[in-house]
Amino acid sequence: MSLNSERQQPTPNFIALDPSQVQLQSDQAGELTERSLTTPTAWWWLTGVSEATIKEKIAEGFRMIELNVESTSPYRFTVAFVKNEGVHQKTWWWYYGKTSQQVKDLIDEKKGRMINLKINFVDGEKRYAFVMVSNTGADAKTWWYYSQLKFEEIDEKLGNDRRLVDLDSYVVNGDRFFSAVMIPNTGVDQKAWWYYSNLTSSEIAQKLSENNARLTLFGLRSQSSSNKTYLALMEKRQGESWWWYFGQTMDQVNQRTAQHGARMISVDPYIENGGKRFNVVLLNNSNELTSRLRRSLADSQDGGAYGLYLKQVGGAVLASLQSQRPFYPASTIKVLEHVHAMLRVDRGFENLDTTRVTKYPDASDSCSNNHSGQTSTRETLRQALKNMMENSDNQSTNALQEYFGNGNAVAGRNAINMTAHNTLGLTNATAINHKFGCGGPNNNPANSLTLSDLGKLYEEVASGLFRLEANRDTFYDLMLTGLGAINTVVDEEASSLNLAQSTLADFKNRMRTAAKAGSFSTNTAKYSSIGGWVVLPVKRNNTIISQEYVFGLFIDAADRIDENFSIWDARAELLRDEIRFALASFR
Repeated sequence: MSLNSERQQPTPNFIALDPSQVQLQSDQAGELTERSLTTPTAWWWLTGVSEATIKEKIAEGFRMIELNVESTSPYRFTVAFVKNEGVHQKTWWWYYGKTSQQVKDLIDEKKGRMINLKINFVDGEKRYAFVMVSNTGADAKTWWYYSQLKFEEIDEKLGNDRRLVDLDSYVVNGDRFFSAVMIPNTGVDQKAWWYYSNLTSSEIAQKLSENNARLTLFGLRSQSSSNKTYLALMEKRQGESWWWYFGQTMDQVNQRTAQHGARMISVDPYIENGGKRFNVVLLNNSNELTSRLRRSLADSQDGGAYGLYLKQVGGAVLASLQSQRPFYPASTIKVLEHVHAMLRVDRGFENLDTTRVTKYPDASDSCSNNHSGQTSTRETLRQALKNMMENSDNQSTNALQEYFGNGNAVAGRNAINMTAHNTLGLTNATAINHKFGCGGPNNNPANSLTLSDLGKLYEEVASGLFRLEANRDTFYDLMLTGLGAINTVVDEEASSLNLAQSTLADFKNRMRTAAKAGSFSTNTAKYSSIGGWVVLPVKRNNTIISQEYVFGLFIDAADRIDENFSIWDARAELLRDEIRFALASFR
């Protein structure tokens, strides 16, 4: 099951266990970044792994923010990391299997501060597993930790001016105890916050609503055949997008984080019916543009996957969500046949006006591979490409597959896919596997595409794939080149810039685009996608240059797509920030 929420606020909280207390003082207090920062960063999580595997990930430059001991013989862990760089960079350490005295000694030696604490037992002896950061400089805080508190003792330790930043529980001889890490709830660390134990998931959802809060920690407290109860730390929302899920498999967790463009800030593994499950809290890990378009796509459909991609040609990726996830592209992938054909024209193997392909106008005839007795027509390669890319004519598209396979569509698809993989460098996740209008996603395997591959294709074309520039221009001219809603966004963004009408008209005249979209519906699923290229004029030092971009969006296997949703309008919204920047350069 899952419960989620888009938006709201900062750092971590947890619960306490017995008096093992450390207190350090400093006038400097930095934000608790592990569960609050939404500055995008690389991140990772591992489950069921050894110390050696963890060290390999640390060697790649990752910093642990969450540590769970799954077993002690042998030791196995579930952990979460962030890339230890930029605003997330800290000096840090992690330990496990330590005694109480060893913990105190390590804190003194390292001048550290716990951010995560777990208690476990080895041969009946209490052991600590914990993560520390350096408690110096901007990260220095007064802090406390406890390893064995009863729940009612937590309030006593908190008093009026502390708050929890980590909390866990365990049972000894039938008695439940709590471990906790606390900091002063003052200064930059002051927050409205709450902590709970022994609540059901629905009760936690109710508290989140009542408190207008978000979770910073969420874990299983007790498990029975009839019900589960949880520990939870909450803080007042402050605008972040975030999500929480319980009872998830590893694959489900990975799907959730990828779909939301989020990173894991809390993970709690447990075993149920012989399988491992996870309770997780996720925090937005995407830039503002990606987040804005993610919300728009999420609100425009139900039950499907969705993604987006925007990259400057020869430059940075500006927005990305699920860009490497394969999706069913419908007609969007026809551009792969288009680029294959135009490459053959560019290399002199075909001629747009003298090469002729055999087309079977009847849709059912076009889907078949044996055309004996079927009615056919002939059209030039130019007309076939135009029909395919502008009108999305499936019969012309299928005719091209057969032409490039010398009458055999399978051989034609193999040749086209070789161009994709060997010439363009696209991944094996992108491939044309069947004819168009002939079963769609029900084919096995179905046609498949990723946004990163789609962007790479368009970027290769923009960056000199064709020997003759005229062939690149023809590649675009045979596609849909209308600006549509892009012009609407230009007008909206220009309205606040007081640009002269002549300047605005010149700006619009300099824009260029070429795109291919696709859509498909079955009785149970809906698909929509688009990919393409766009040019915006930018003025630099009184010189107008053409800035090129490649883009893509998809909704895959949705139960519903809003009837007012337009993938072409979504394209314009994806470009809005770059349009605003380009227009501002003309002031």
